[in-house]
Amino acid sequence: MYNEYFVPYPTIETDRLVIRMVKKKDAEDLFELCRRPETSMFSLWSPHESLSETKDFISYQLSRYRKRECMFFVVEEKASGRVIGTCSYVSMDSDYKIAEIGYSVLSDLWNHGFATEIADALMGYAFNRIGVQRVFARVLPQNTASQRVLLKLGMEYEGCAKKGYYFNGRVNDVYTYGITDEDYFNGR
Repeated sequence: MYNEYFVPYPTIETDRLVIRMVKKKDAEDLFELCRRPETSMFSLWSPHESLSETKDFISYQLSRYRKRECMFFVVEEKASGRVIGTCSYVSMDSDYKIAEIGYSVLSDLWNHGFATEIADALMGYAFNRIGVQRVFARVLPQNTASQRVLLKLGMEYEGCAKKGYYFNGRVNDVYTYGITDEDYFNGR
């Protein structure tokens, strides 16, 4: 499946964004995103403490590209040419045709519709190009902004996994939102 849909690595375009493979030249923009605690507070990563840490992260992603293991993207704003976010297929099950999506946006740009545009693009690629049957996202209960994004895109709240998320020594509940291919195409 990977070779069919991620080789060559896809570029997904929306009206305002280019969702693409990370490049070494993205280090400074990506560090600006990743250094901010508010960007990572609902994610499975800690804020980057140095540009060197971000460069190591980019090298790691590039090595995963070469091994054909990576489904991570940076989000470039067309108007400015700068990286303003990241997104990924957190997991993909080719047997059951299920994909989990995740995304982050530079906090200066929250409430401008970018997260919705990113998640919609990932869903569109998954349903239209890969042919998955279900897309889902996991969200911490405190992340109400992301919950609104997922509901806006037609996902439904599917339930809460009690103590389903562990990071940095803390256990949290986690909500799951999902949408099937039928609901996606009927809602379009």
